[in-house]
Amino acid sequence: MRMTSTSTAHHSVQVAVIGAGVLGLAVARAISQTAEVLLLERHATFGSETSSRHSEVIHAGLYYPTKSWKAKWCVKGKELLYHYCRERHIPFQNCGKLIVATTQEQWKKDLPRLQQQALRNGVIDVTLINKEMVQQLEPN
Repeated sequence: MRMTSTSTAHHSVQVAVIGAGVLGLAVARAISQTAEVLLLERHATFGSETSSRHSEVIHAGLYYPTKSWKAKWCVKGKELLYHYCRERHIPFQNCGKLIVATTQEQWKKDLPRLQQQALRNGVIDVTLINKEMVQQLEPN
């Protein structure tokens, strides 16, 4: 491992993880529980490339096909992330998501169908609410 342009040091590690974005950090952390890990990042700090451009949304898994990997891991990942934050006293805001019907057909057909899809995928915190309840949640 090259330390600076003028000196070198040699150190043996079991695993090298390249990239200190969200996934690289998560992988390095998990592996570091049982092995020595070297985390390599080309930028001056972690999470400064692709990981810095995300929407900060935790996907619930309600849109994906039932029994798909995406549905399974969105539901499980959401659960694990909130648990991780609570366990380590990391502040977060679970603000939820509003999916708004703009027509009667969407209210009568599409939203109930989406709710059923979410329930089939294991998303348990999904509720149909009316206009008045939406206005209480989001008055602006």
